[in-house]
Amino acid sequence: MSETPYLFVYGTLRAAAGTEWSQYLGACAHFVGMARTTGALFQSREYPGMTAVAGDEDAWVRGEVYLLHDPSSTLAVLDAYEGCGPGSPLPHEFERQVVTVLLDSGQTVVAWAYIYTLDTQGMRRLASGDYFHAGNS
Repeated sequence: MSETPYLFVYGTLRAAAGTEWSQYLGACAHFVGMARTTGALFQSREYPGMTAVAGDEDAWVRGEVYLLHDPSSTLAVLDAYEGCGPGSPLPHEFERQVVTVLLDSGQTVVAWAYIYTLDTQGMRRLASGDYFHAGNS
């Protein structure tokens, strides 16, 4: 599995979410900047889920990039939170994958992201690609 110290987050781990988990991430990492990656964003119960979109370069998901201080331990905790840790029941709703993100600064980095793995049929797609964009509510 590829290793990168960067993490791209788009939902409950973003600072704007104000959750205990976004605060945990803020304490374990350095905020690098706002960014986007190719994908589609869906509303799954109380949180969003990002899926990969093959061949659609106009589909973007907006989020934040963090540089993790201790990637191994932080990702182990976040994997458990996202339900894809070693002890999490199958099937996993999310899977941590490596994606390429474009920072607002123009820099490109390779980062981990939690990708939604279940069927999105019947789920509302968030057209803006930004979970905190007013047009999604």
